[in-house]
Amino acid sequence: MRIKVLLILTLICTAANTNAAYAAEPAIKASSAILAMADGEQALYAKNPDERIYPSGLTKLMTALIAYENLGLDETVTVPDNLSEFTAPLEQSIGLTAGEQLASGDLISAILIGSANDAAACLALRLGGIDSFVGLMNDKAGALGLSGTHFTNPAGSHNAEHYSTARDLLVLYKSLCAIPRLNKLLESSHIKIAATNKSGARTIWTGNSLTSKYYSLDYHYPYATGGKSSASSAGGYSVISSGGKGNAKFICVVVNSVLDQGVNYAFVDAKNLFEYGFKDFTLRQIAQQGDIMREVKAKNAKGQDHILLYAKNTVRLYIENDDTIDRVGVSYGVPDFVTAPIKKGDEAGSVTYTYQGRTAATLALVIGDDIGTSGFKVVGNSILWFFSLKPVKLIFFVVGAAILVYAAVVFYIIAKARKKGKRAKKR
Repeated sequence: MRIKVLLILTLICTAANTNAAYAAEPAIKASSAILAMADGEQALYAKNPDERIYPSGLTKLMTALIAYENLGLDETVTVPDNLSEFTAPLEQSIGLTAGEQLASGDLISAILIGSANDAAACLALRLGGIDSFVGLMNDKAGALGLSGTHFTNPAGSHNAEHYSTARDLLVLYKSLCAIPRLNKLLESSHIKIAATNKSGARTIWTGNSLTSKYYSLDYHYPYATGGKSSASSAGGYSVISSGGKGNAKFICVVVNSVLDQGVNYAFVDAKNLFEYGFKDFTLRQIAQQGDIMREVKAKNAKGQDHILLYAKNTVRLYIENDDTIDRVGVSYGVPDFVTAPIKKGDEAGSVTYTYQGRTAATLALVIGDDIGTSGFKVVGNSILWFFSLKPVKLIFFVVGAAILVYAAVVFYIIAKARKKGKRAKKR
């Protein structure tokens, strides 16, 4: 009896743990936001990540990426005479003058750190004109899989057809972080541009008040490591920022937040989301590189009928502090068989991990050994394959049916002849 009671209590506790609610997520004012791991695909928080928003100054992340890919940081750029046709007096700028010569890296720095519209227009004109440059921006958006994004200009000026999503902006930001020289700019609180033929030296400060106290002391966050902010009447108040504490590294995307009683809630929202990640989650290992994950049939393989599939990489996910890795969902996508010859390291299937209802990681499975082909099995399987073909089956069915009909006719004729022979003997 006692054993039964303990068993029941164990089952109840297990069920309670399985159905336990996750920790409360922070309330934010932004219409759309994501908190994601910096070096993986897991999102710890997501609010309307695919909602269409106006990216405003965050557009310049793409502008900087296109300029870097086409010019690098060391190309000399001359400010064109018609630059003023593509800028407005009250826009953010670094005061470029017609005929001024700067390094492309200085202009890219002015875009990422100072959000300078004149620098964005100058680079676009250098690379074939505004329309051509916007074409490059949209082509790159397509290449990155930014299905919810479309650009009409390099500066982020409002246009109903100029839009993006928090999820797309996260992918775009990670693309820049993957380039060391651009990542260094994103992590800079300010940049100094040396004197040019038309201007004295310039010092440009970032508008991301999570990392800099230059514009405000109210929002500085010691664990923020870089990023870019934006503000406009159409796009609201936004910031994309990276942050790290211990072994935890996140990227936070906050778009279309508000300015309320002088408080920029984009920065407040971002700080709250970072704190949620740092305080409520722990990075835990889910799979180790080289772990045996699955066994599958090996077709035409020499000396064996099955092979083992191994984890290609180590997978770590952020799990809530009071939670267990048992709450991580696992789904295998493995073929019914693999066909020899097989090379060590070839991918053969994958594992998808989910947590808190979201896809958290995808792990490729690889073959652990070189496996040669068995000629005997190839011949045997080829014969079996040939006879499994529908046309071949149909031919055999028709031939078989014809043989049966022919045999029946012959049997009938023979039987009839025997009957006639018996009658003749009786006479």
